Amino acid sequence: MRITRGWALLGGVLTMGLALMTAGSAVSNLLIGKPFAADYELVKHVIAIAIFMFLPYCQITGANVSVDIFTERMGPRKKAAMAVLSSVLALAFAVLMLVQMYGGLKSYLKYREVTPVLNLPLWTAFPPILLSLALLALAACATLMAQLRAVRSAHDDGTSA
Repeated sequence: MRITRGWALLGGVLTMGLALMTAGSAVSNLLIGKPFAADYELVKHVIAIAIFMFLPYCQITGANVSVDIFTERMGPRKKAAMAVLSSVLALAFAVLMLVQMYGGLKSYLKYREVTPVLNLPLWTAFPPILLSLALLALAACATLMAQLRAVRSAHDDGTSA
C-alpha cells in the first residue's frame, strides 16, 4: 500500500510539474511571444507516464470506476464475486499491457526513435510505465486475495460470518 501510494504521489508531482510548465509556457507566450520549446513534447511524454503511475493505487484502494446501478440490489456475496471479477480483469489487463509494453520498449531501443525538438528518446517513457504495470499486477493480486476471502465469508442475507 505504501509503495503504490508513494508511486501515485510521484505521478502527482510529475503532473503538477507539467501544469506549472504549461502555465509558464502560456505566460511566456503572452508576455514575450515565445512559449517554452517543446512543451507539447514533454506533456505527451510525461503525462503518459503519470497516468500509468496512478493505476496501482486506484486498484489497491478500490478507486477504479464502478457502476453501482448494476450491483445495488445484489447481496454481499454477489457483490464480492463482482469485485473478484474486477480484480481478475485488472490482473489480466496488467499482464497483457506489461507484455505488450515490454515489446514496445525493445522496439524503441532497437530503432532509437526520438522526439523532434528535444531529441528525447521515446524508450525513456517505458521503464516507469513497466514498473507501474508490475505494481498494478501486484495490487490486483492483493485485492483478488482479499476479495476471495470476502466471498468466502459473505452471506447473501446481508450478514457476514
